[in-house]
Amino acid sequence: MDVYDAITKRKTVYSFLDKEVSEDIILKLIDSAVRSPTAGGIREYEFIIVTNADVKSEISKVSLTPHIDSAPLIVIIICDKSKMDAVFDEEDSETFCVENAALAIENLLLMASSYGLGSAWIATLQQEEIKKLLAIPEKYKVRGIIPIGYIKEDGEVKTGGPKVDLSRIVHIEKFNSNAD
Repeated sequence: MDVYDAITKRKTVYSFLDKEVSEDIILKLIDSAVRSPTAGGIREYEFIIVTNADVKSEISKVSLTPHIDSAPLIVIIICDKSKMDAVFDEEDSETFCVENAALAIENLLLMASSYGLGSAWIATLQQEEIKKLLAIPEKYKVRGIIPIGYIKEDGEVKTGGPKVDLSRIVHIEKFNSNAD
């Protein structure tokens, strides 16, 4: 599958088939994530791969996202902003930590799509609960909860959204006020 196909076929999925994802694919998903561009060449993010049914169930409850525990794996992306602080000021470190994680997550989502897997990006506001559940040290921040698995066709699936009229959002050479 080429990149455009992976982008256009990507689906946000919350219900999954009871089918294991191979270790080889999991490693390729993570490898694709760490190949994303980063501010300052710093990879301050790390990954926790969860396959234990009880832990996945707790993540589903804590993240307030039902059914994601049906995913064969859930990838938690965490960031240690302090790794950015030596190069950037406080505000930029925080911004770049979010942006770096977002780029890694996008690579992971697209690679999952290329394997015919569904996924979702759950941006959690339940930081302390997730950190406690997974024994994540205080200095880390959870940037995403990504359930990944084979798509349960009769489950909750969201596609890329409505077709966008590019003439309303693309400007050539300068901002075009006719795009209102």
